[in-house]
Amino acid sequence: MKRILLTTLLFLSLSLGVGVLAQVDELPFPGLPAEGLPKAGLTPDSPFYFLERISEGIGTFFTFGDLKKAERYAALAAERVAEAEAVVEKGKPEAAQIALKRYEDQLGRALAKAETAKAKGQKTEKVTEIVAKATSKHLAVLEGVLEKVPEVAKAAITRALEKSKNGHITALKALAGENPEKATEINLKAAKARLNRALTKAEEGETDKVEEAVKEFEIQHKFGEEISQIAQGLGKDITTVEQLVGKATSIHLEILAEVYAKVPEQAKEAIEEAMEVSAEGHQRAVEALKEKGALDEVSEEVPVPEELPEGVKERIRKPETPRP
Repeated sequence: MKRILLTTLLFLSLSLGVGVLAQVDELPFPGLPAEGLPKAGLTPDSPFYFLERISEGIGTFFTFGDLKKAERYAALAAERVAEAEAVVEKGKPEAAQIALKRYEDQLGRALAKAETAKAKGQKTEKVTEIVAKATSKHLAVLEGVLEKVPEVAKAAITRALEKSKNGHITALKALAGENPEKATEINLKAAKARLNRALTKAEEGETDKVEEAVKEFEIQHKFGEEISQIAQGLGKDITTVEQLVGKATSIHLEILAEVYAKVPEQAKEAIEEAMEVSAEGHQRAVEALKEKGALDEVSEEVPVPEELPEGVKERIRKPETPRP
């Protein structure tokens, strides 16, 4: 009886492994749908979760080459986030810790395999783009999960968040060396996501989380300078990068203006500082583009939202203006 059961389990595992491999080959970003996370499938609270681990191990064993392995691990990492979200929704946060420990491991392996491929002279643009985009989504999901679990489960999610942030930056740095325009696009979208989170938290009246999200926006926005420096150091033309930054300013400032209108007085200074960071980035981009005669559709003036108070608008147009 035991032999029959083991044979059945092995057959199921092999079948699942083949299915996973076929699915990976069909998707534009291996293991990821066009938007968002993959379906969770079996979750750590299931007594049959070990079958998924076996099938994934088989699939990984039959994935060859550093780049394919990197994509494979990135896909598996995304599924771990989906699992964590699913078990938290079920009210089983302790199971999320199992998924997130595996998430940290698989994301780390994806980055390590990409680095190995790069050291061998292979182009890593595709996989670093996958990881950079995926981790941006992971951050949003994990932040939501963090807010739903009891204190005892927060440490594991916080660790996974830090791993995701570091992985996002590592992937963007690597991508900047091959395709700085794509790295900039992803970075600017991630910065916008920080602002959208700030706006959501402002509407919910969670001022501390608004300020936290705005600070993260500043970090993400300033990281764009590092992307430019990496590209310049490799002798790449960054005109398109500068144009992307210039065009994104109006969107960022509009969202910040909405946030500004919704937060209490004590939080407004932090929002103003974020506006000034955005304006400074715009001014640097404009100066560089003017020298090249490549302003294109980028506004030469900082696109300051009209609904802001006059004093605030003046400081955004001239960030060096001292505060009253």
